[in-house]
Amino acid sequence: MPLYEYRCKQCGYIFEELVAPGEPEPKRCPKCGGEVERMFSRGVGFVFKGSGFYITDYKRKEDQKKQEKSSKKEDSGSKD
Repeated sequence: MPLYEYRCKQCGYIFEELVAPGEPEPKRCPKCGGEVERMFSRGVGFVFKGSGFYITDYKRKEDQKKQEKSSKKEDSGSKD
């Protein structure tokens, strides 16, 4: 469901509301009962869930081997 921001024209109160498609939008402010208007969203974010969304998922095997070798060298070189 989309999340929309609304602002009261009377008192200026800003609130968020989840509105499912086909549902009526809020028309009144929950604080003062004044008329509300929908605001343009400032930022839109996406949440990616599941595999395939991380840079490490796309690394080539030869790159992984090189990285493993270099980390082993650093580990053995740091011993005193």
